[in-house]
This record gives sequence, structure tokens and C-alpha cells, in this order.
Amino acid sequence: MVHIYIIRHGETEPNTRFACVGRSDVPLNETGIRQAEALCNRLTVKADAVYMSPLCRAQQTIKPYLDKNPDIPINVNFNLIERNFGIWEDLSFKQIEELDPARYKEWQDNYIEYTIPHGESLMEVQERVDAFLGKLCPMYDGKTVFLVTHLCTSRHLIAKLLGLSPEDSRRFTMENAHYAVIDFDNTTGYGVLKYLNI
Repeated sequence: MVHIYIIRHGETEPNTRFACVGRSDVPLNETGIRQAEALCNRLTVKADAVYMSPLCRAQQTIKPYLDKNPDIPINVNFNLIERNFGIWEDLSFKQIEELDPARYKEWQDNYIEYTIPHGESLMEVQERVDAFLGKLCPMYDGKTVFLVTHLCTSRHLIAKLLGLSPEDSRRFTMENAHYAVIDFDNTTGYGVLKYLNI
């Protein structure tokens, strides 16, 4: 059994605008910094390893925890990065619909498979998440691992671990600076959601 903590980063300025921010390396805002401190105070379990997105908002979020636990191995992994929103980077859903209505409709009609121009489809996100978990879970049987990531990626991590479809990833969300806990059985391939948005 692997105990997996899936952690979403704290608030950023684009989050306040409900903007689609993927690969832009924006920092936490003041609220996000306070959220990160509170989150790390709630994380009382000792992780055997921490994997994090290469983007600074994820790394800032877990820093207070790592400062208190400097002996924990840290791994920066590109597979935990946010979805690439391509030409729609830093736009809200409403702005995308107004500025690019034809493509927006294509996207909504085929939400999982549609590849944003110069960006990434949700199926591509799911595929990189699946490959990442396929290597990670056998390595940490009987241990606890933190995955520090982003909204879209966290949804797909949860979907994979619970045996759900990519479409099902839309049925739940992760709040800023909150976490989910899943116990995953490597033998059966069966995951149990213990907590969500803690």
C-alpha cells in the first residue's frame, strides 16, 4: 500500500481571475503564502519523499514543510506540471469564449481529446500522469509520498489512482493549498480515497 498525498499549490493572482494558467511560472500571492503556511502546519505526517512540479507556485507551497523536514528527499518532476493552455494561457473561460468562439465550442464538445493550439489535451495530461504513477507507486510500497501539483493535474492523478476515466476527473475539484489522500494497493491496482480538500 502506498499512501499518496496529492497537494495543490496556494493561490496566485491568476487564480483570483479564474484564468487558465498552465506553464507561466507565476508565484503565490499574499493569500497563497498564508495558505501555504497553514497547509504545511496541517501536514503532520512525515513523508518518505516529496515530488513537485517545476513551477515556483508548487515549490513555494511546500517550502514551509520542507524547511521543517530538511532530510526528506525532494524530486522535481515535469509530469506534475500544469496543463499547457497554449494560445489561451492567462485567459478566463469567458474570455476564451468571447475571443475564440469556434475553437471554444470545439473544446467544450470534445473536452478530453481536444488539443488547444500550441497546448495540450486533457488526454495528454492523463497519459503523462499515468506513466508517472506507473513508475512511482511500485517504488514506494509501504511508504508515504507527497505530490505537489496543480488543479488539472491533481484531478487526473486522483482519477487514475481511483480507476476512474479521464472524463470522471471533472467530477471533483481541489481547492488552493488543500490536499487529498489516497491509499493505493499495488497488488490489486485499487485505490481508496481517504480524504479530499483537507
